[in-house]
Amino acid sequence: PTVATALGNSCATVLSLRTSPSSPSSSSSSAPAASGRRTAFLKTVATSRRASATRARTRARTNAFGAAPVVMATAAAGAGPPTYLLLTLDYVEDILERRGPHREAHIAGAKAQEEAGKCVLAGALQNPTDKGIFVFKDCDEVYVRAFVEGDAYYKAGLVPSYTVRPWMIVVGA
Repeated sequence: PTVATALGNSCATVLSLRTSPSSPSSSSSSAPAASGRRTAFLKTVATSRRASATRARTRARTNAFGAAPVVMATAAAGAGPPTYLLLTLDYVEDILERRGPHREAHIAGAKAQEEAGKCVLAGALQNPTDKGIFVFKDCDEVYVRAFVEGDAYYKAGLVPSYTVRPWMIVVGA
C-alpha cells in the first residue's frame, strides 16, 4: 500500500509526491529532488494532521445535545472513582424517647467521621423515625462495622441491627 492509502483519502493529493526508487547511477543527481518531494509530503501530512486535530477539538466542544462534554477527573492519577458504602442502622421502635442521653455522643462520632473525610452524609429517616442512614466514602466494610460497634446508639442497644452495602453512584457526588 502507498503512504496515501495508509493515511486515508484526505491525503490523496500526496499521491503525486511519492518518490520512486532511483537507479544507482542517478542517485546523486536525484537526491535533492527526492528530498524536496519528501519535504513537501511531510508538510502536507502535517497540515492534514493539524486540520484533523482542529475538527476533533471542534466536535469535542459539544455533544449530541449541543452541551459541552463533562470531563471527570480523579484526585490521584490512575485512581479509580470513589467507592461508597451505605450504612443503614435499624432503630428500636421508641428511639425518639430513648436517644436523649446518647444523642450528643452519637452525633459527635458522625461528625468525627465527616471531618476525617470518611462520612459524606448521615441522618435519620422520618415518618417514622426507624432508620439511620450513613454514606461512607473510600473505606472498607470492616471500617464501617468498627464505626457502628463504637457508636453510642449501638452500645446503648438502640440499634438492634444494621446493614453495610456497597452503593454504586450513577448520578451526583
